[in-house]
Amino acid sequence: MKTKTIFLGIGLFFTTAIFSLAQNIKFDIRPDGTFDVKATNVSLLNCYPAINNSSLKPTKINFTNNASSKTIQYTLIDGTLELSFSYEGNALKITPNLKSKTIVADYISILRDAEVKGANKIYRTSKEHMGEGGVKKWPKDKTEFSNCSGVTGLVPDSGSTLVIATRDFRKYMSYTNLSPTDRNEGKKMIEVYLAAEGIPVTTLPSFYLTENTSAFLAMQNEAKAVATVMNVKTDKPQSYHWCSWYYAYFYLTDQMLSGYLKGFNTIKPRIPIKTVQIDAGYHPHVGDWLEPSDKFPNGLEASVKEILADGYKAGIWIGPYMVGNRSKLYKEHPNWILRTKDGKPIINLLLYGENRLWGAMDEEIYALDTSNPEVMNYLRNVFRTFRKLGITLFKTDFMLYGAENSNKVIRHTPGKTSMEYQREFFEMIRQEIGPESFWLGCIASFEPLLGFADAMRISGDIAPNWESSITMFTESKGMQHVNNVWFQNDPDAIILRSKYNHMSDMEAKSLILWMGMLGGVINTSDIFHEIPKERTALFRFLEPNETKLTAAIPFIDKDDKFEVLVRNYPNKNAYAVLFINRKEEEISKTYSLQSLIGSEKGICFDWDENGNQNLGEKTSLNITLKPHESKLIYISKDGKSPQVMTLGGKE
Repeated sequence: MKTKTIFLGIGLFFTTAIFSLAQNIKFDIRPDGTFDVKATNVSLLNCYPAINNSSLKPTKINFTNNASSKTIQYTLIDGTLELSFSYEGNALKITPNLKSKTIVADYISILRDAEVKGANKIYRTSKEHMGEGGVKKWPKDKTEFSNCSGVTGLVPDSGSTLVIATRDFRKYMSYTNLSPTDRNEGKKMIEVYLAAEGIPVTTLPSFYLTENTSAFLAMQNEAKAVATVMNVKTDKPQSYHWCSWYYAYFYLTDQMLSGYLKGFNTIKPRIPIKTVQIDAGYHPHVGDWLEPSDKFPNGLEASVKEILADGYKAGIWIGPYMVGNRSKLYKEHPNWILRTKDGKPIINLLLYGENRLWGAMDEEIYALDTSNPEVMNYLRNVFRTFRKLGITLFKTDFMLYGAENSNKVIRHTPGKTSMEYQREFFEMIRQEIGPESFWLGCIASFEPLLGFADAMRISGDIAPNWESSITMFTESKGMQHVNNVWFQNDPDAIILRSKYNHMSDMEAKSLILWMGMLGGVINTSDIFHEIPKERTALFRFLEPNETKLTAAIPFIDKDDKFEVLVRNYPNKNAYAVLFINRKEEEISKTYSLQSLIGSEKGICFDWDENGNQNLGEKTSLNITLKPHESKLIYISKDGKSPQVMTLGGKE
């Protein structure tokens, strides 16, 4: 390996290996402690670390060099910060190390005010549901998004996307801040940092820089690396279930549920859902999860037994951090809630007008402080009781309430980051519900639940109209790179009903196919025996196979005319491609099969729940769609049709 000599400005020379011969991502360190990172198409220039949003002012800078790493040591008045550069697999790894007994760090930046060259777009991984994930143009002013979390891609107009990420989320959240171009004379500037929350710093996680010519694969590959470090298990079957919320909402009663189950049993053959889940409203107040209400006056036991007796698994909704001001729990334990530094309760929801949460009288909703052992014992008993009833699907909602920055709240037992408190709580939940139970997180920060949750809601609540699908499309596209990698993405419930629905048949079918094609959670709240048979057939068509199949988004970094998903059936030597026109005018476009599936030709079939039509051998597809229309094409390399196979790959 060739070498080069660098003058360090301190009276010494050293020799450093040029890693570019083995890696596409290079780094260059300057005598003043700044450095550049240069990938194939994207570069980060004039990088420099910072603490608490202020660039370092070191009294001395030292450099060390060994066979496997290069280190910059910044000596400060009250400590030292080190940045070590090395290679791990195909990644450039930058590891920070802060040594100080007096520095109180809220934020530790491995680079601040670095100029980005070659990238014009950002590929965001959402921090939480409704997080505006996906590929975005670089922000121009402060009114646009500026913060990215976890795994961030810097996307050029063509060529390789550079991804920046931490992989260890057991203690700290990481972020990439984007400075709008109108602040920097058109320059694109970023900061990459950890949120230390004022907690004494121990071992800090490394940052990894990787790249790939495909923006989607670049992000998916790094998500897989995160999953490995966080011990994520994706072995649960794809969830295919019924949830009470989007039909009955909080009006569900035990008698209504019994009637629904009886109606489901009249359909032959049976709709092959696995689980029936009771959603919010069974409780008198949030927090009083085990107390009977007027809707379930005898509690949940009888309803759970009925669900199980009908051959389904039983599921429950719960907002474990939530407690209402009129709840029995709050009246008996007002000291159990999180408070601000001035001792006031953190109020997550204010309901002072006529609209109240799920029919209860609570005017304020607080968050429980899980650093309090008594709170943990209470919630442990709640989950243990539900599990003993036979419940094996748990939908935990409003999980963001536990993400309060430890530097901004009073906790019963201080000294840890919000990430640590959350993960301790989540570990307890998983212990109580058991490894066999299916856990669906909702309104949550994603990284704290890595390794615990089996599925995650990624978008806002769906509604029975086309307009509500905007966020579902945006977030399902933006988070598809983590689908079945971090957890099963939940795009929300599928609206099957034709009555009480503003969507046309064409619009409903487009949304149903899109949500089924993604490869994540598939669920509905509609009453199977009250919906048209063709909608029931469409839901049957979505039935997943035992092997999960995740769609790719080939044009996510392009301004394509249609929304396009591609699903590979590896055991069939075939693919499915879904095209949807979300625009308000009819559109046509021709796609080569090479751009869709990587093969020059294949036998194509027009495919849906009613069967398939052989279109013959094709090298390209000309797609014409009316507004909100969709087209599903099955492409076979060996000429075999999908026959009676479901979209999920089940025969």
